[in-house]
Amino acid sequence: MRIFSARCSLLDGLSWGVLALVGVYCAIQALEWTLAPTTGVVGSGAFDMAEAWLSRFWVFAVTAVTMLVTALAVLNAAGRAGRENPAVAVVAVVAACLVAAVMRYSIGATPESEGAAFMLLVFISWLAAGTILVGGYVYFLRAQAAHEEARAAALRREALETQSIASRLRLLQAQVEPHFIFNTLSNVRRLCQSDAVAGRAMLAQLARYLRAALPRMREEHARLADEIDLVSAYLGVQQVRMGERLEVSIDVPAALLEARIPSMMLATLVENAIKHGIAPLAEGGAIHVNAVRSGESLSLRVADTGRGFVAESGTGVGLANIRARLAALYGGRAALKLEGNAPRGVVATITLPIA
Repeated sequence: MRIFSARCSLLDGLSWGVLALVGVYCAIQALEWTLAPTTGVVGSGAFDMAEAWLSRFWVFAVTAVTMLVTALAVLNAAGRAGRENPAVAVVAVVAACLVAAVMRYSIGATPESEGAAFMLLVFISWLAAGTILVGGYVYFLRAQAAHEEARAAALRREALETQSIASRLRLLQAQVEPHFIFNTLSNVRRLCQSDAVAGRAMLAQLARYLRAALPRMREEHARLADEIDLVSAYLGVQQVRMGERLEVSIDVPAALLEARIPSMMLATLVENAIKHGIAPLAEGGAIHVNAVRSGESLSLRVADTGRGFVAESGTGVGLANIRARLAALYGGRAALKLEGNAPRGVVATITLPIA
């Protein structure tokens, strides 16, 4: 966890983990000093040794943290370009050791009898540690900058991919609109030529269908309840056209009506079943629409008793549109499956994550 926010750029890289490592280093240094024969602490008793170790630990800790903060400030002030310059690293080492020596003097950890000479000794003795510290941070900050650049590039790629998918979906949606409307208008025109009464009934159903369809054709998702209304309106148009040749049943549990699904997909399956399955048969057939939940998946099923699979089955624009949209929206988590119905016909099933 960062101690300071990203706005404190001069201390970028300062963290609890780094302070913990500095603390371990100072603890070892203090222990080494305590056990050195020249200090005269060894053999004076455990309490005296612990007290001596603690006093040296805090002196070393203040010195090391001061060095750390100073070095970071110099490196971050120079910016990324400056950190690539060896001269900046040398300045950071010298500044860190110098400020640490002054800090040690200011807290009274420098013998008054030695004064400047002892400060110079502290400065020189911490040069090696300062060099290692600065070298490590130059590498760390360089790696951090590279990581941030890679992350920014990944975000830019994701944004471009999102824009590309959105554009593709809009194009696919645009293919749906004329496909449904013109096919239905063509049916109305043919019926009006042969049966004016039925033609007027079909126009009423067409108006109902368009009221349901037009507001949602440009939407990416819709409630399952709204899509069922759309399918029902479309089938109403087809029942006027086909009469007793078309039987319809819709079975959707009330608990699933609020589920969000891609708009127009269910209607595309129904239209495909009418056009390729039932309409070509003189005796017509039946269409059954249902929805089933299985765990976190929702299955939308359109079964017909039409002519079944033919050479072109599964290759139409409408089904290709569904597959492309499912892939763009859900990746591998959604699929369109076609299989034979018993005793005749086709079952088309869309399986997608429930929402």
